[in-house]
Amino acid sequence: PAVATGSGPISVTVDPSGRFAYVVNNNSSNVSAYTINPATGALTSVGSAVPTGTSPISVTVDPSGRFAYAANNSSNDVSTYAINATTGALTSVGLAVATGTNPISITIDPSGRFAYVSNSNSDNVSVYTIHPTTGALTNTGALFSTGVNPRTIVTTH
Repeated sequence: PAVATGSGPISVTVDPSGRFAYVVNNNSSNVSAYTINPATGALTSVGSAVPTGTSPISVTVDPSGRFAYAANNSSNDVSTYAINATTGALTSVGLAVATGTNPISITIDPSGRFAYVSNSNSDNVSVYTIHPTTGALTNTGALFSTGVNPRTIVTTH
């Protein structure tokens, strides 16, 4: 059965434990959180959607399952959230961190130490360190050029 989201759901991710799912809603500029029924896979809303920057387009969870990140395409930034380990609810970690122009994808390296954001209209990738306790992102200043309009980014072990 279908489950309600915000307006314009565009990306979904599941935490590493498989207990929670998160959906960014592009048109309503928020992220919805759900618990996952382990027997059926059915989603149950955790509560009201949490605000993001403008037009989020990608969401990811770090390997520890403690933090979630949303790449906000129109406000050119990334929102950071702490994940409640019991309920899956999201709490904003603070101010959004600036990216290049039109971030479209975010991923976390397997160690959970770095975040990478592909910036579609800047034709580059921004690199951030992740604070191990708060999950806050710090821009390293490193920018890596890509081809025209990078759409996604992944890391491997």
